[in-house]
This record gives sequence, structure tokens and C-alpha cells, in this order.
Amino acid sequence: MKKIYKVLIALVTAAFVSGFCGCGFSMLIKFPEYDIFLQALSGVIGVALGYYITIALKKPETKNEHIFTVFSSLCISGTIIVMRKFVQFFIDFYTGSNLLKCEFVEDDHWFFRVFGFGMSPYEQRPLLDTDEDFTISILFSLISTGVLYLYVRIKNKALFTVNKVREQKMAPAVFFKKRIRQEIHKVSEDCNIWDTLLWWCTRGVMLYAYIVMENRAEATLLLANLVGTFAITLVHLVFPEKSVFNKISYKTQSLITVMVFLGSWCGNYVQVYYIVPRFDLFLHLVSGFLCVMGGYYIARALIETKNKKQIFLVSFFAFCFSMFIMPFWEVSEFIGDFIWGTDNQGFYWGPTDESFFFKVFGHGAGNTQLYYLFDTFYDMLLAFVTTVITFAGLYVGLLVKLKRNGNKENNIQEEKISVYS
Repeated sequence: MKKIYKVLIALVTAAFVSGFCGCGFSMLIKFPEYDIFLQALSGVIGVALGYYITIALKKPETKNEHIFTVFSSLCISGTIIVMRKFVQFFIDFYTGSNLLKCEFVEDDHWFFRVFGFGMSPYEQRPLLDTDEDFTISILFSLISTGVLYLYVRIKNKALFTVNKVREQKMAPAVFFKKRIRQEIHKVSEDCNIWDTLLWWCTRGVMLYAYIVMENRAEATLLLANLVGTFAITLVHLVFPEKSVFNKISYKTQSLITVMVFLGSWCGNYVQVYYIVPRFDLFLHLVSGFLCVMGGYYIARALIETKNKKQIFLVSFFAFCFSMFIMPFWEVSEFIGDFIWGTDNQGFYWGPTDESFFFKVFGHGAGNTQLYYLFDTFYDMLLAFVTTVITFAGLYVGLLVKLKRNGNKENNIQEEKISVYS
């Protein structure tokens, strides 16, 4: 019950500072920097809320469960960030207000002072406030998560204290060969031949695309995505053998590879984005599914699914992980577009009467400044839909699996009793 009170206090504090002070005392009008303070505060309060929500659902007992609680807090914070922006977007859309502050940003904005002017067209500037908010909120969520991790470590020092066993020193070459053999063995445990073929075929075609691409800006982005297909391998090799990160399944690498192949190779190199205008929408629909499953594999490295409460926790974490990826993805697209002059955020997109968005939500109050944000929020809405559907399917599937395993165990016990009787 005490944890619920803490959640309520955090919510009331956030509402007071944001709504009452920001709008009631016109702090947002008098001091433009107050909005940056609010975004930073939302990151901090979001992590605090995530922590109390997670421990209210299950009190962590093991080291892995404590680490899961920290990760869950970060992902819940990301979920809150996205939901706040959804609410602001639709209030602006239906009432014609300007909570998202769509406006032409002057050249003295701090973003330009930090990143320079890059190659971005003027159309990108109305997106700046939204992506600035995402950036500040994510940054302070990450900082708060780091502080929370230190707090958890200090509070549970006995669990995090490892008795280091003295091992025989190996030559670097021998040690590296040993780790490579271990990783190959783990790949064979986690994946099948189709996963391996997927990885290496994707890497091969992407390497070829990087070599032949004439647009070096696009080629640089493609190379960064190519490195991303080795993400789980690099994590396993960088972190110690007994680290929690080494428990993350290589199935996660398959999910990353699918996303990279569709977005980077198909979308940019083959230019399916231009051949099939709705390919971007399909990609964001798929991303919701892939991110939820990625969150599931990460959660399974930290917590078991032996009962209904644990199943809900794992499924909920997977949902929040996908929600956290949404703003992170949009910010990375925005910065990439800004620096290299690409148009991954589709800020040229001009809605028409035939647009699916208008058919579903109507025309709102006609706030034309929101046109620049339609693509960003449309992408997140599509990913949100598949995130919810995948979360529901994952939760039900895990419950069915738990029930099936329980029935098998009962049948085995009954057979043993009948044999001995």
C-alpha cells in the first residue's frame, strides 16, 4: 500500500509542476526554458514511477530481478514519455492549440549551437521542439536509471557482491579463442540454421551496398546499421562471461537483423520507400512486433515465467520496451536527417483528404503546423497498435504455455502415483 501512495504522490507532483505551474502561473509563456525543465523532470519522475510500479507488482529478491526492476523503470519512463506526446498531439489536433510548440525555430537555438546547421531543410524546424523534448526526457531517464542502479546496488550489496575465483591467466589469443568457441556454442543453443543464414546473407548484401553506394551520407548510415547486426555478439564479447548481458538470447540478433534489412537495405539502398509509398507504414507496423519480442528475450534473461505474475511482468516489460524504442528511434532519425540531409522522418509528407489518418481521426481543428509532425506521430501510432496486439498475444501465449506445462507435470505425477500404488 505504501508503494501505491508513492506512485500517487509522484503523479500529483508531476501534474502540479506541469499543469498548475506551467499553465496556471503561465511559466511556459514567461520562461521558455521551463519546458526543458519539465521534460527533464518527466524523465526523472517517469523512472521513479516505473520503479514503484515494478516493485508493487513483484518485490525483487535475486540479483537478476533487481536488474530487471531497473530496466523496467527505464522502459516505463519511455512509455510515459510517448503517451504524454500522444495526448499533446491529439489535443493540438482537435482544439488547434500549440502544446507541441510547432513553430519556426531561430538560429540561436541550443540545438544548432551543439550540432551545427547540418544540411537540414527549413521544413524540419517545426519538428525540433518535439524531438528536443524526446531527447531531454530520454537523457534524464537514462541518468535517473543510472542513479537508481547505484541505489539498488548499495541497498542490496550482499546480492551484488561476487566472490571472485582466482583463475589461471590466459594469453589474450587463447582467451579470445575460448570466448569465440563459447559464443558459437551459445548461437547453436539459441538459434537454428535459418537464423544464421539470415544474419550472413543480410551482412553480405549490406556490405556490397555500402561499397557501391554513391551517396556517402546514406552509405555511412547503412554501415552503422550493418554494425548493428553484430550488436548481441559485441555485447556478449565486451561484457564478462557471467554478466547478465551474456544471457540475452541470440534470437534478439535475428530481430535486429530483420529490422535493419527491411529499413536500411530494402528501404534506402533498393529505395523501396520511393517505389512503394506505404512501405514506411509497413515497417513501423513490423517494428512494434519486433521490439516487443526483443523486449521479451531481454526480460527472459533476467526473470523466470513460472507463474502468472511473472508472465505479466515479462509481457508488460516487453510492451514498455517497445514503447521506449519509439522516441529513441524518432530522435535518431531526426538527428540523422539533420546532420546528413536525409528525409527519414518524412517531413515533406503533406496529408490529403484521402489520407488514412484523416479517414480515422477526421480533420481536427485544421492546425496546419501539425502537418510536419503527422509522419512522426503516424509512425508511432502504427508501432503502438502492433505493440499492443503483440503484447496481448505474448501474454495469452505464455499463459497457455504455463497451463500446458502444468498439465504435463500433473500427468507425470499421476503416472508416478499409479505406478507406486
